[in-house]
Amino acid sequence: MTDTPTIYTAHDVPDLINSLPTLFGFTPTESLVAIATHGERCRFGFRLRVDIPDEGNVRPLAALVVHHLRRQGAEGAVLIAVTERQDVAARLLDAIERRLSPVELVVAVRATATHYWTTDAGFPADGVPYARSGHHLSIVTAVVAGQEILPDRQALVDRFRAADGPRRELLLHATEEVLRHVIPQIGRAADDDLAVIGMREVGPILERGSTTRLDDADVVRLSVWVSATAVRDAVWARITRENAGVMLGLLTQASRSVVPPFEPAILSLAAFAAWLTGDGAQALIAVERALEADPQYSMAGLILQLLEGGVSPSHWSGIPADHDQSP
Repeated sequence: MTDTPTIYTAHDVPDLINSLPTLFGFTPTESLVAIATHGERCRFGFRLRVDIPDEGNVRPLAALVVHHLRRQGAEGAVLIAVTERQDVAARLLDAIERRLSPVELVVAVRATATHYWTTDAGFPADGVPYARSGHHLSIVTAVVAGQEILPDRQALVDRFRAADGPRRELLLHATEEVLRHVIPQIGRAADDDLAVIGMREVGPILERGSTTRLDDADVVRLSVWVSATAVRDAVWARITRENAGVMLGLLTQASRSVVPPFEPAILSLAAFAAWLTGDGAQALIAVERALEADPQYSMAGLILQLLEGGVSPSHWSGIPADHDQSP
């Protein structure tokens, strides 16, 4: 789910379909996309992507989509089902449209890889051909502006994939070495002092990571220190709307190098940074891996509630200043 604005103007249905990769950072397939619109010009706001459901889950998913659109204050809604399962797509769009009021339906589209249909009366039963292009103006505009477009959702998942093979063994060994130095410092620190001590170590790493790629030594030290709740919360307090994109890049890199049992904190921080940028897709992927590592990790559970509840990052007012105990 995202609620960041688009700067591209779509003029017809093929434009809408081709612009989907710019809304989520990857090309959605077998997906329903719902976009909240506002104003006479139907400006895009909140949007979500969900998998096309099994036939038995059409009604529950329709109700969930409508719930999120209403919660986000949508005036109108654009619905696009991209799937080869057109029978299920037709039922799903119909179920959403029947529940949608008072939100106005702007357009409802079903599309395969080659044809699309709308719910307009008299629309050709065989659909209308269209072409997808990686060089469509919407994608070119987004890439020029600095957005990365991935080929599919799996490529996004791979951004947060854990290290394996020989590299994992090297990282485990490096983590053991760091622990020998960090554990005595944590053990001697009073609770009130731990955040300050930890941020003396972590702060310079965050600064370096904002301008250059971190090396493994930095990533390992960061992951060990933020496993302490006080230090994690101090880092959390540093993530703002202004720097969330930079922090997301840094934490995504760390997510690929963190090893057990230190995944939950790094991944939860990455999920929060993604959510604050409006990138619900990356936030969900990161938080799911955090909960796989520790199903009871409270920060991950909190972020999952934000995502499932469709809470907009515009409601985030930050962590109170007294929680940011950096020096």
